[in-house]
Amino acid sequence: MASSQPFEQLTGTLSVYVAPVGEAEPAVNATPAGNWYLLGPTDGEQSQQNAGGLTYFRDNDHQGPVKAVRPEEDVIIAFNLVGLVLEDWARVLDDVANVVSAGGPPATKTMPLKRGAVPNEFALLLKGTAASPYGAFPGQFMIPRGVFDGEPQPTWAKDGRPMLECEFHAIEDDNQSDINRLGWLKVQTA
Repeated sequence: MASSQPFEQLTGTLSVYVAPVGEAEPAVNATPAGNWYLLGPTDGEQSQQNAGGLTYFRDNDHQGPVKAVRPEEDVIIAFNLVGLVLEDWARVLDDVANVVSAGGPPATKTMPLKRGAVPNEFALLLKGTAASPYGAFPGQFMIPRGVFDGEPQPTWAKDGRPMLECEFHAIEDDNQSDINRLGWLKVQTA
C-alpha cells in the first residue's frame, strides 16, 4: 500500500552502485552519474544492520545498571547481487584491474580468486523504491566509505543467472559530519 505506515523490512530489489571513496552522493530521484558504477540489481533479501552491543555499568548502591555506553558500532549491508560479469565479481573480491582479457581464439577473461590482504575501499549506494517506507518513492542507502567483507559465495541457478552473496561493512569517514560517518538512508516522501 502506498499509504501504509513506515515499515522496518525492505522489500523488492535495489540497484547497487560503487564509486571511489569521496564521490558525491547523487540526488535521491536521479540516476547516479560521475564515477558511480552499477554493479547490478539485488535478488532475494537485502538488509541493513546496526551492530554493536551496549556495555552496562553498575555500582554498589543499585541493583540495576546505572549507565550504558556503546563502545563499538558497525553498519553492515548484506545483499545478493545478480547479473554478474567478471568485472563486477572482481570489484567485490578485490580489484577489477585483476581481470585479464586475452584475444584468443577463443577470446577469454581470467579473474584470480585470491582476495589479497588489504581490501579496496569504496563508497556504496543502494538505490530503489524498496528503500523507502513511504510508498513507491525512491530511496537510497549511502555508505561513503567501506569494504566488501564476509565470504562472497557465488551460486548458479537453473535460469543460468549467477548470484553473489555480498556483505559491505562501513568504515568511518572523517570527511562526513559525526552522525553520518558510517552512512545514512535518504528517502523521498512525496
